[in-house]
Amino acid sequence: MSTQFNPPFALQLTADESKLTQDLKSKIIAQIAAHGGCIPVSKYIELALYDHCYGYYNNLLHKFGVDGDFITAPILSELFALCLARQIRELWHNSEVPPNVLEIGAGNGQLMFDLLTNLGDLIGHYYILELSASLASFQQQELSTKYPQFLSKVTWLNALPDNFDGIILANEVLDAQPCEVVVWSEGNTEQRMVGVDKDGDLIYLTKPICSDELNQIASLIRMSTKSSSIGIDVNIDIDKNPYISEINLNNRGFMKSLAGALRHGFILLIDYGYCASEYYLPNRSNGTLRGYFRHRQLDDILSYPGLIDITSSIDFSAIALTAIDNQLDFIGYTTQANFLLNCGLADIVASQHGNIDDIKYLKLTNQVNYLTAPDEMGEVFKIIGFSKDIDFNDWMGFKRNDLSHTL
Repeated sequence: MSTQFNPPFALQLTADESKLTQDLKSKIIAQIAAHGGCIPVSKYIELALYDHCYGYYNNLLHKFGVDGDFITAPILSELFALCLARQIRELWHNSEVPPNVLEIGAGNGQLMFDLLTNLGDLIGHYYILELSASLASFQQQELSTKYPQFLSKVTWLNALPDNFDGIILANEVLDAQPCEVVVWSEGNTEQRMVGVDKDGDLIYLTKPICSDELNQIASLIRMSTKSSSIGIDVNIDIDKNPYISEINLNNRGFMKSLAGALRHGFILLIDYGYCASEYYLPNRSNGTLRGYFRHRQLDDILSYPGLIDITSSIDFSAIALTAIDNQLDFIGYTTQANFLLNCGLADIVASQHGNIDDIKYLKLTNQVNYLTAPDEMGEVFKIIGFSKDIDFNDWMGFKRNDLSHTL
């Protein structure tokens, strides 16, 4: 079975953008041919995002801010880092964990710059694990130019360290990890693949699932629609209505790796997503996989590889279960709005009222709205926390409105 989706509108591309996406498409088609006519969606996403020459995160096209494809919370406002810094201070104050930070996927480096500025000498060392060579180079240049006083505190890594002691941060990393797509239909459970039609266009195909791990999880989800005792809380009837959704094996592998790398310390993950009972709903029958180009959402991720950011929402129930299965202690789970307010966002803003003029204060309150409003980042983004070999578990960020029971 094959499916093709046409983009709802043609993107206006520069000559360089057109050449880049065509070159990457040719490379993807060659990979498809080499693998017998189709590749998993996860492999397509990997090539589209991380190809070392043309991939979205490795090419030199602009990604961040108003003129890019997305705006992260640290880019939006320093308030995000100020609240996070309060949480980090509390963790270090109530434990003997060395004051080291490991940030995974630092993007344009803004969170690093803000944490270094606000935590200052409290930070022993700041490590960055960045898979994109172009982003790592950008981060290094920005640090050297704008924050040279912190150069001796920052080290870029090529892999997760062994026996890390400190706090691990990952903001909008999980959503960029390639996922699989599963199709449940008419009693069958199949895997979505990417192939090529006779005109040379990329299309979706469905094939039997060949991965034991993927098949096991997909089968559990199917069984959970018939019995609440399976352990995955879903709200769909797969036998009556065809259903398409993502299963992210890379997310699970990532959590296993973090658990193995951390010896003593904490983990904070920030991303958009849902608990399983909200993830698998009838109104998400086509999944959450989508692309972004200059802040426009594209439902068709097969067009314009290398130019669009490809993402899917996170199943935080799967994240929590994987972490617990790998000897991490689960601390809490809540919305970004709840976490920031618990960490003193209102007090931080109030303290600025007498120090800045009305125009700057209005700008600050607008930033608060974007970070916390339900129809902006406040409810869609979640924060989940874990620790390892630490007695302290009363984190300020989860003191009120903890949503752990929903997982």
